[in-house]
Amino acid sequence: MTVPRVFRGACLLLAVLAAVTDATPARAEPDEDRSSFFSCRRQYASVGEAARSKGSIDFYHGLAYFGGAGGIRLWGSPSRRFTGRNEFDKELRGELSFSSTDARKDADLASDLTLAFTAGLLPAATIGASWLRTGDCVEAWEMFGQTVESFGLTVFLTEAVKLAAGRDRPYTERCGGPGRPPSDASCGSGDRHRSFWSGHASLAAAGAGVSCSFAIRRDAWGHSGAARATPCLLGGALALTTGVLRISADRHWGTDVLTGFAVGGVVGYFDMAGPLDLLRFETRDSAGRVSARGVVLPGVVEGRPGLQLIGFF
Repeated sequence: MTVPRVFRGACLLLAVLAAVTDATPARAEPDEDRSSFFSCRRQYASVGEAARSKGSIDFYHGLAYFGGAGGIRLWGSPSRRFTGRNEFDKELRGELSFSSTDARKDADLASDLTLAFTAGLLPAATIGASWLRTGDCVEAWEMFGQTVESFGLTVFLTEAVKLAAGRDRPYTERCGGPGRPPSDASCGSGDRHRSFWSGHASLAAAGAGVSCSFAIRRDAWGHSGAARATPCLLGGALALTTGVLRISADRHWGTDVLTGFAVGGVVGYFDMAGPLDLLRFETRDSAGRVSARGVVLPGVVEGRPGLQLIGFF
């Protein structure tokens, strides 16, 4: 398949999406009388409006990031590049890494469980708490889209840097010794060169970041100080536990974990702008009401590539 055909296919897909979403731009008025426990006080007026909303744009970004990360994981084969050691990593490994194979396996499994809580249960509970408290389905969808985007971007960056860095995992030092290597060491796979940075640490920090952001910026759990601080403290503690367990399992160096914390936390807490966000525009009048909104999309006219403007005024 040639590049022009790929470009035209992408433009056709975007054109179909634009046609579907070019429906009624008005949003339904809030309904304070909820007919049931699961009904919405505020929702999108049409499928088209929902599809072009900020939550949906973030969701599209997340899917694209996950797709790119999957491609890197499937077809990328990291070679050994980063083999340097530093005293901080060596001392931290000596203090936290378990010497028993069974203990390392248990720590590995425990890190999977804490990651599931931090990047799965905590964000889901935060979004659910906001929805059940306010009945605002628009807000809940935007939070969900932001979560998918943050996780997708975190995974994409993690896989890309793992491939580029090619850093040996700590257990690689046991692969060349006498006798058979320990059963918890993947000495025969390319995964042994995917140490930097820690995916568990970055994803856990991203989960803690989005949960904390929703609690502080959107009052997901309520308006009190405790309702805002508790998700942040709980997410941070779970993320820290995940990182320590990765070192105890001898799967990562300390700098792998700290870098993963920094990247995941920043991506998770701050609503990062994606490619489609940069093509959207919105203007407001002196009263703060939206006066114009639109998006610039690629298109093909008579076989020639270009840009098309879709706007609502």
